[in-house]
Amino acid sequence: MSKPRKLRVYFIILGSEPFYKEVSSPEEAKAIIEGIADFVNQKVEEGVFPDHCSIAGLEEYDERFHEWGEWYDENGCDLDEHFEKVGA
Repeated sequence: MSKPRKLRVYFIILGSEPFYKEVSSPEEAKAIIEGIADFVNQKVEEGVFPDHCSIAGLEEYDERFHEWGEWYDENGCDLDEHFEKVGA
């Protein structure tokens, strides 16, 4: 049996510290990223947060090199591309 993958979401607003949250699957990652983005965008519209530049994605821990790197599915697609292909 293969060892479970360690996955985490990252959400970075330019000029702020990154937010990281470990997740169990790409589906959970997508839901968390969309929830954070909805919240932040709502606060921008309300004038609570200034307009900003942000980036988000999914990382996987590489046990060999002991570092986090961008997650790609078995077809080489990142999180956005993965869900574009499966139509979710």
